[in-house]
Amino acid sequence: MRGKPFIIGITGNIASGKSVVRNYLANFGAFTIDADLTAKDSYLPGTPAWRAILDHFGEDLCMADGQINRSKLGMIVLNDPLELRRLEEIVHPYVTQAIIGEIEQCTRPVFAVEAIKLLESEVAAVCDQIWTVAADEEIRLQRLVELRGHSQKLAWEKIKKQPPQEDKLARSNEVIWSNHGFEETYQQTELAVQKLRLPLVRKVERQPLCVRSMTEADMQRSCDLISARTGGQGWSCDRIYRILGGKLIPVICFGEEMIQVRRLSNRQNLALLTHQAPLRPEHASNSDLQPLLEDWLHGAYTHLAVSKQVLSVKEAWDGNYSPGEDTPDGIPELIYASFLKENGLMPGEVWVKSLLNQQENHPHSPDQGSMIDNL
Repeated sequence: MRGKPFIIGITGNIASGKSVVRNYLANFGAFTIDADLTAKDSYLPGTPAWRAILDHFGEDLCMADGQINRSKLGMIVLNDPLELRRLEEIVHPYVTQAIIGEIEQCTRPVFAVEAIKLLESEVAAVCDQIWTVAADEEIRLQRLVELRGHSQKLAWEKIKKQPPQEDKLARSNEVIWSNHGFEETYQQTELAVQKLRLPLVRKVERQPLCVRSMTEADMQRSCDLISARTGGQGWSCDRIYRILGGKLIPVICFGEEMIQVRRLSNRQNLALLTHQAPLRPEHASNSDLQPLLEDWLHGAYTHLAVSKQVLSVKEAWDGNYSPGEDTPDGIPELIYASFLKENGLMPGEVWVKSLLNQQENHPHSPDQGSMIDNL
């Protein structure tokens, strides 16, 4: 019988760095979910929340493609607390149901959910620990202006409309301060996981090959490998920490030697591989390595999309990939197309594969329980 995962609830005020900490946990091997993204997905065209939002806020929010104009809806609720509360009353039951469902199906030892209003939600009650990611007000303002394109006025409005972050700090088991950059935030996240004796590495092996989570000890070697791949462009460890905060970066080893770093975009249950460096023939081929990468993702991501520049037609066919023009089962078409577009691709430019039945697809894969190592 599958054991319940250790559930970490991640909260914090706007622009505090919650998503960075969540993605660091994803790289360690946790199943992670963004409640805000789940909320947005819950009112895609045709869903019950979509209909309820249009009934309450007006049909003029509906755009030509059927989607709700989120910018227009955001301005309505930003300036009216009663309307914000009504939107939350519509959406939150669906979000809670979706998160509880994911927890019940989770096969990873750690489950992390990020939610700005975690402490006000029913999800907080199922969390084993509450983590707050915090940053000084001026730093959060700077991030909203420089990284999200907000005006100073709008940034201050959003910050001031939220309860003080001290309210969250007082109710947290762990506080991670993100004032001083990605490396320090990573190290605090790593230390918090170590204190709980939770896994820091997810590892899948089929000797002599291994796919595993990147560790701090891998940083310099990773810089060297990526620099070689990009024609000698200078890479720093700080840049690796920054990318780890937004992407998945497993490393590939041949025996004890790290031979490659892979970078995958991720969105809830979707992962996307767009580039890879050529492997030396004495190390491995794509057909050797791809099943290991799929197994490394299995249990946290339901589908892997791969650029057609990465896998040949024969490799894709042999690996049971399907043409990406067809939306994968269980993934709304708008989400799938939007995710690819954000990464500069169209559905016809990728192969896609379900990762839900990896043990059946790869009968010689190691047992899932043996894939998790603790540093």
